[in-house]
Amino acid sequence: MSENADRRLAAYLNEVAAGTPAPGGGSVTAVVGALAAALGEMVANLTLGREKYADAEASLRPARDRLTALRLSLLDAAAADEAAYQSYREAASLPRTSDGEKTARTDAMQRALIAATDVPLGVARSTREVAEILESVAREGNPHVRSDAALGALLTEAALRGALLNVRGNAAMLMDRELAATYLTAADLLEKAGREAAQRAHVTAMGAAAEGGFR
Repeated sequence: MSENADRRLAAYLNEVAAGTPAPGGGSVTAVVGALAAALGEMVANLTLGREKYADAEASLRPARDRLTALRLSLLDAAAADEAAYQSYREAASLPRTSDGEKTARTDAMQRALIAATDVPLGVARSTREVAEILESVAREGNPHVRSDAALGALLTEAALRGALLNVRGNAAMLMDRELAATYLTAADLLEKAGREAAQRAHVTAMGAAAEGGFR
């Protein structure tokens, strides 16, 4: 890691550790998902271009490119989560002296909650896709680094479950119960599909890594 990158990472971790609510779990969840994607990219990049693994080129190259797009999207989501939380805090701080002000404040908070729920739902969808791609990367990638795909699979499950904690927590505060139920149903479906994909990727990677040896 370069010195500048190390400083940026240290600054981010210091912000997370500070006594402020953001960046918090939502941002960290997205970063963890991005790390999972990066590990999949690494496995693909250590496979592509090698004659020994030429048969994997056609499937691994688009998989690698999609993981790159997901990694960048998840990093954007980390920043979006912080922005969504800030919007909610600003809405909560609106005046509430008169009935009109109270109504305006409640409406603003509910709008902010919807945005704050959409972001982690998007993170959950992205991490589920990362897990699905990691399975193929683990199966076809260089066996000497497939243990990294196994770690990526573990990270996708952590990121998925973390994102859905926020989805469910925010949905519980929505006054529109029909919309809240929609979010909760989506969360349940994503958790099942995402955890199954992560577990498949992990099992595939561990089996392949045992063949090639851990590095």
